[in-house]
Amino acid sequence: MKSKIRIFLMMVTMAICSQVFAQRPSFNKNKDILIACFDIKPDPDDIHAVAALGSMLAHPDLSGVNYFAVAGAYGSQGGSYLQSNSLFNMAFGNNWTDAHSNRSAAIAAITSKVVPILQNGGKVWVQEGGQSDVTADWLMPVINASNGINSNTTKNNVILVQHDDGFNEGQANQSKLNNVKANTRYFLLDDGNAGWNDGWGDHGPWSTPMYRNRSNSFVDQAKNSPNSVAKALWTEADRIFNNYFPNGFPHDWSFFFTDGVDYSDCVENWWIFEIGSNA
Repeated sequence: MKSKIRIFLMMVTMAICSQVFAQRPSFNKNKDILIACFDIKPDPDDIHAVAALGSMLAHPDLSGVNYFAVAGAYGSQGGSYLQSNSLFNMAFGNNWTDAHSNRSAAIAAITSKVVPILQNGGKVWVQEGGQSDVTADWLMPVINASNGINSNTTKNNVILVQHDDGFNEGQANQSKLNNVKANTRYFLLDDGNAGWNDGWGDHGPWSTPMYRNRSNSFVDQAKNSPNSVAKALWTEADRIFNNYFPNGFPHDWSFFFTDGVDYSDCVENWWIFEIGSNA
Protein backbone atom coordinates (compact mmCIF):
# COMPACT_ATOMS: atom_id res chain seq x y z
CA MET A 1 0.00 0.00 0.00
CA LYS A 2 2.82 2.38 0.91
CA SER A 3 4.55 1.77 -2.42
CA LYS A 4 1.33 2.56 -4.30
CA ILE A 5 0.99 5.83 -2.39
CA ARG A 6 4.61 6.73 -3.20
CA ILE A 7 4.06 6.01 -6.88
CA PHE A 8 0.87 8.08 -6.86
CA LEU A 9 2.64 11.03 -5.18
CA MET A 10 5.50 10.81 -7.68
CA MET A 11 3.03 10.90 -10.55
CA VAL A 12 1.25 13.91 -9.07
CA THR A 13 4.58 15.72 -8.58
CA MET A 14 5.65 14.96 -12.15
CA ALA A 15 2.32 16.20 -13.48
CA ILE A 16 2.58 19.44 -11.52
CA CYS A 17 6.18 20.01 -12.64
CA SER A 18 5.25 19.32 -16.26
CA GLN A 19 2.41 21.83 -16.05
CA VAL A 20 4.65 24.48 -14.48
CA PHE A 21 7.42 24.08 -17.03
CA ALA A 22 4.96 24.03 -19.91
CA GLN A 23 3.85 27.50 -18.89
CA ARG A 24 7.13 29.20 -19.70
CA PRO A 25 7.30 31.03 -23.06
CA SER A 26 10.19 30.75 -25.50
CA PHE A 27 12.21 33.56 -27.06
CA ASN A 28 11.38 34.12 -30.73
CA LYS A 29 14.24 35.81 -32.62
CA ASN A 30 11.85 36.87 -35.36
CA LYS A 31 9.46 38.81 -33.11
CA ASP A 32 10.90 39.39 -29.63
CA ILE A 33 13.39 41.73 -27.96
CA LEU A 34 15.64 41.44 -24.91
CA ILE A 35 15.81 44.48 -22.65
CA ALA A 36 18.93 43.83 -20.56
CA CYS A 37 18.91 46.00 -17.42
CA PHE A 38 21.90 46.48 -15.11
CA ASP A 39 22.00 48.61 -11.97
CA ILE A 40 25.85 48.69 -11.61
CA LYS A 41 25.42 50.07 -8.12
CA PRO A 42 27.16 49.43 -5.80
CA ASP A 43 28.29 45.84 -6.51
CA PRO A 44 30.69 45.41 -9.47
CA ASP A 45 29.10 42.11 -10.51
CA ASP A 46 27.26 43.90 -13.33
CA ILE A 47 30.60 44.80 -14.91
CA HIS A 48 31.29 41.10 -15.33
CA ALA A 49 27.68 40.42 -16.36
CA VAL A 50 27.89 42.95 -19.20
CA ALA A 51 31.10 41.33 -20.46
CA ALA A 52 29.48 37.89 -20.21
CA LEU A 53 26.29 38.92 -22.01
CA GLY A 54 28.29 40.68 -24.73
CA SER A 55 30.26 37.47 -25.22
CA MET A 56 27.06 35.42 -25.37
CA LEU A 57 25.43 37.71 -27.95
CA ALA A 58 28.51 37.38 -30.16
CA HIS A 59 28.06 33.60 -30.31
CA PRO A 60 26.51 32.19 -33.51
CA ASP A 61 23.74 30.50 -31.49
CA LEU A 62 22.39 33.93 -30.52
CA SER A 63 22.89 35.55 -33.90
CA GLY A 64 19.89 37.66 -34.85
CA VAL A 65 18.70 38.32 -31.29
CA ASN A 66 17.13 41.77 -31.03
CA TYR A 67 18.38 43.44 -27.84
CA PHE A 68 18.66 46.76 -26.04
CA ALA A 69 20.67 47.26 -22.85
CA VAL A 70 20.12 49.68 -19.99
CA ALA A 71 22.83 51.02 -17.68
CA GLY A 72 21.88 52.51 -14.32
CA ALA A 73 18.66 50.55 -13.80
CA TYR A 74 18.78 50.93 -10.03
CA GLY A 75 16.31 51.62 -7.25
CA SER A 76 16.91 53.18 -3.85
CA GLN A 77 20.19 51.52 -2.84
CA GLY A 78 23.10 53.64 -1.70
CA GLY A 79 26.72 53.37 -2.71
CA SER A 80 28.60 54.51 -5.78
CA TYR A 81 27.48 54.06 -9.35
CA LEU A 82 30.20 52.27 -11.33
CA GLN A 83 30.14 54.01 -14.69
CA SER A 84 31.02 51.48 -17.39
CA ASN A 85 30.05 53.26 -20.61
CA SER A 86 33.11 52.10 -22.55
CA LEU A 87 32.21 48.48 -21.82
CA PHE A 88 28.57 49.04 -22.82
CA ASN A 89 29.77 50.52 -26.12
CA MET A 90 31.97 47.50 -26.77
CA ALA A 91 29.32 44.96 -25.77
CA PHE A 92 26.21 46.52 -27.32
CA GLY A 93 27.31 49.17 -29.84
CA ASN A 94 24.49 51.70 -30.18
CA ASN A 95 21.93 49.32 -28.66
CA TRP A 96 21.96 50.66 -25.12
CA THR A 97 20.88 53.66 -23.06
CA ASP A 98 22.17 55.39 -19.93
CA ALA A 99 19.48 55.64 -17.27
CA HIS A 100 21.99 56.96 -14.74
CA SER A 101 22.88 60.13 -16.66
CA ASN A 102 19.42 60.83 -18.10
CA ARG A 103 16.55 58.71 -16.81
CA SER A 104 13.83 60.38 -18.90
CA ALA A 105 15.80 60.02 -22.14
CA ALA A 106 16.47 56.37 -21.30
CA ILE A 107 12.77 55.73 -20.69
CA ALA A 108 11.94 57.30 -24.05
CA ALA A 109 14.58 55.15 -25.77
CA ILE A 110 13.29 51.94 -24.19
CA THR A 111 9.70 52.87 -25.04
CA SER A 112 10.62 53.39 -28.70
CA LYS A 113 12.00 49.82 -28.74
CA VAL A 114 9.23 47.97 -26.91
CA VAL A 115 6.09 49.58 -28.35
CA PRO A 116 6.54 48.30 -31.94
CA ILE A 117 7.36 44.83 -30.62
CA LEU A 118 4.17 44.68 -28.55
CA GLN A 119 2.05 46.18 -31.33
CA ASN A 120 3.27 43.45 -33.70
CA GLY A 121 2.51 40.62 -31.29
CA GLY A 122 6.06 40.04 -30.09
CA LYS A 123 7.31 39.63 -26.55
CA VAL A 124 9.51 41.96 -24.52
CA TRP A 125 11.90 40.00 -22.29
CA VAL A 126 13.26 42.09 -19.43
CA GLN A 127 16.48 40.86 -17.86
CA GLU A 128 16.20 42.55 -14.48
CA GLY A 129 19.86 42.75 -13.40
CA GLY A 130 18.85 45.19 -10.69
CA GLN A 131 15.60 46.73 -9.52
CA SER A 132 12.31 47.15 -11.39
CA ASP A 133 12.06 50.93 -11.09
CA VAL A 134 13.14 51.66 -14.66
CA THR A 135 10.87 48.94 -16.02
CA ALA A 136 7.89 50.43 -14.18
CA ASP A 137 8.77 53.89 -15.48
CA TRP A 138 8.24 52.82 -19.10
CA LEU A 139 5.68 50.05 -18.54
CA MET A 140 2.91 52.06 -16.91
CA PRO A 141 2.93 54.97 -19.42
CA VAL A 142 2.92 52.44 -22.28
CA ILE A 143 -0.17 50.78 -20.81
CA ASN A 144 -1.90 54.13 -20.31
CA ALA A 145 -1.09 55.55 -23.75
CA SER A 146 -3.44 55.38 -26.74
CA ASN A 147 -1.30 52.94 -28.68
CA GLY A 148 -3.35 49.74 -28.78
CA ILE A 149 -1.42 48.27 -25.83
CA ASN A 150 -3.21 47.57 -22.55
CA SER A 151 -2.52 45.65 -19.36
CA ASN A 152 -3.71 42.42 -20.97
CA THR A 153 -1.10 42.87 -23.67
CA THR A 154 1.73 43.41 -21.22
CA LYS A 155 0.52 40.67 -18.85
CA ASN A 156 0.90 38.21 -21.70
CA ASN A 157 3.82 39.63 -23.63
CA VAL A 158 6.18 41.40 -21.22
CA ILE A 159 8.26 38.65 -19.64
CA LEU A 160 10.16 39.96 -16.63
CA VAL A 161 12.94 37.76 -15.30
CA GLN A 162 14.48 38.26 -11.84
CA HIS A 163 16.90 35.92 -10.08
CA ASP A 164 17.30 37.64 -6.70
CA ASP A 165 14.35 38.35 -4.44
CA GLY A 166 16.48 39.65 -1.61
CA PHE A 167 18.49 42.74 -2.48
CA ASN A 168 16.96 43.58 -5.86
CA GLU A 169 13.32 43.39 -4.85
CA GLY A 170 14.06 44.92 -1.46
CA GLN A 171 15.78 47.97 -2.93
CA ALA A 172 13.05 48.64 -5.49
CA ASN A 173 10.31 51.19 -5.02
CA GLN A 174 7.65 48.80 -3.71
CA SER A 175 4.77 50.50 -5.47
CA LYS A 176 6.61 50.28 -8.79
CA LEU A 177 7.58 46.67 -8.11
CA ASN A 178 3.96 45.79 -7.41
CA ASN A 179 2.88 47.48 -10.64
CA VAL A 180 5.43 45.48 -12.58
CA LYS A 181 4.40 42.21 -10.96
CA ALA A 182 0.73 42.93 -11.66
CA ASN A 183 1.22 43.87 -15.30
CA THR A 184 3.87 41.45 -16.57
CA ARG A 185 4.60 37.74 -16.52
CA TYR A 186 7.02 37.81 -13.62
CA PHE A 187 9.42 34.88 -13.36
CA LEU A 188 11.54 34.61 -10.22
CA LEU A 189 14.41 32.22 -10.92
CA ASP A 190 16.71 30.56 -8.43
CA ASP A 191 19.57 32.81 -7.34
CA GLY A 192 22.51 32.83 -9.76
CA ASN A 193 24.81 33.36 -6.78
CA ALA A 194 23.88 29.91 -5.42
CA GLY A 195 24.83 26.44 -6.54
CA TRP A 196 22.36 23.85 -7.81
CA ASN A 197 22.05 22.26 -4.37
CA ASP A 198 22.14 25.42 -2.24
CA GLY A 199 18.69 25.64 -0.70
CA TRP A 200 19.10 29.29 0.27
CA GLY A 201 19.00 30.26 -3.40
CA ASP A 202 15.80 28.40 -4.25
CA HIS A 203 12.85 30.58 -5.23
CA GLY A 204 10.66 28.12 -7.11
CA PRO A 205 10.76 25.65 -9.99
CA TRP A 206 13.29 27.50 -12.16
CA SER A 207 16.72 26.16 -11.21
CA THR A 208 19.81 28.02 -12.44
CA PRO A 209 23.56 27.44 -12.49
CA MET A 210 25.97 29.25 -10.16
CA TYR A 211 27.55 31.99 -12.29
CA ARG A 212 30.32 33.05 -9.94
CA ASN A 213 33.58 31.57 -8.64
CA ARG A 214 36.20 32.60 -6.11
CA SER A 215 39.08 31.51 -8.33
CA ASN A 216 41.10 34.25 -10.05
CA SER A 217 41.78 32.01 -13.05
CA PHE A 218 38.58 32.71 -14.99
CA VAL A 219 39.19 36.39 -15.72
CA ASP A 220 42.83 35.70 -16.60
CA GLN A 221 41.76 33.01 -19.05
CA ALA A 222 39.03 35.21 -20.52
CA LYS A 223 41.50 38.06 -21.05
CA ASN A 224 43.66 35.65 -23.04
CA SER A 225 40.82 34.02 -24.93
CA PRO A 226 41.37 33.10 -28.61
CA ASN A 227 37.92 34.65 -29.15
CA SER A 228 38.74 38.28 -29.94
CA VAL A 229 35.33 39.61 -28.85
CA ALA A 230 35.40 37.88 -25.47
CA LYS A 231 39.05 38.84 -24.96
CA ALA A 232 38.34 42.52 -25.60
CA LEU A 233 35.22 42.60 -23.40
CA TRP A 234 36.80 40.89 -20.41
CA THR A 235 39.98 42.95 -20.71
CA GLU A 236 37.90 46.13 -20.57
CA ALA A 237 35.76 44.80 -17.74
CA ASP A 238 38.89 44.02 -15.72
CA ARG A 239 40.35 47.46 -16.49
CA ILE A 240 37.19 49.17 -15.21
CA PHE A 241 37.11 47.00 -12.09
CA ASN A 242 40.77 47.74 -11.29
CA ASN A 243 40.18 51.44 -11.88
CA TYR A 244 37.50 51.47 -9.18
CA PHE A 245 39.29 49.05 -6.87
CA PRO A 246 43.05 49.46 -7.43
CA ASN A 247 43.80 47.77 -4.11
CA GLY A 248 41.32 44.96 -4.62
CA PHE A 249 37.71 44.63 -3.52
CA PRO A 250 37.62 45.33 0.23
CA HIS A 251 34.62 43.23 1.32
CA ASP A 252 35.16 39.54 2.05
CA TRP A 253 31.48 38.68 1.51
CA SER A 254 32.04 39.09 -2.23
CA PHE A 255 33.79 36.68 -4.58
CA PHE A 256 35.63 39.74 -5.88
CA PHE A 257 37.57 39.73 -2.60
CA THR A 258 39.67 36.88 -4.00
CA ASP A 259 39.82 38.38 -7.51
CA GLY A 260 37.09 35.96 -8.52
CA VAL A 261 34.36 36.25 -11.13
CA ASP A 262 30.65 37.06 -10.75
CA TYR A 263 28.24 37.34 -13.65
CA SER A 264 25.31 35.90 -11.73
CA ASP A 265 22.78 38.17 -13.47
CA CYS A 266 23.42 36.19 -16.65
CA VAL A 267 21.51 33.19 -15.33
CA GLU A 268 18.57 35.22 -16.56
CA ASN A 269 20.01 35.13 -20.09
CA TRP A 270 20.73 31.41 -19.67
CA TRP A 271 17.04 30.91 -18.85
CA ILE A 272 15.61 33.32 -21.42
CA PHE A 273 17.54 31.78 -24.31
CA GLU A 274 17.10 28.22 -22.99
CA ILE A 275 20.82 27.57 -23.31
CA GLY A 276 20.84 24.64 -20.90
CA SER A 277 23.89 22.40 -21.04
CA ASN A 278 25.22 24.25 -24.11
CA ALA A 279 26.55 26.84 -21.67
